[in-house]
Amino acid sequence: MGKMDPKVKSKINRIAAESHAIARELEEIAQGISREFKGIGVAQCSSSLQGAARKYHRVSSELRRI
Repeated sequence: MGKMDPKVKSKINRIAAESHAIARELEEIAQGISREFKGIGVAQCSSSLQGAARKYHRVSSELRRI
């Protein structure tokens, strides 16, 4: 397999970094929701955001392997 174009690799790295940043934001939002709100649905909402964050972390990790 040939070497990847440096511009393409740079774009992939930027997308991976952005995906990681999104994951961190989602984690922070989930933690904030858990801290600031009480009631039915809070745990589910927080859990859903954590799940989305895990997916963004996975995408970031996969992109860095390219």
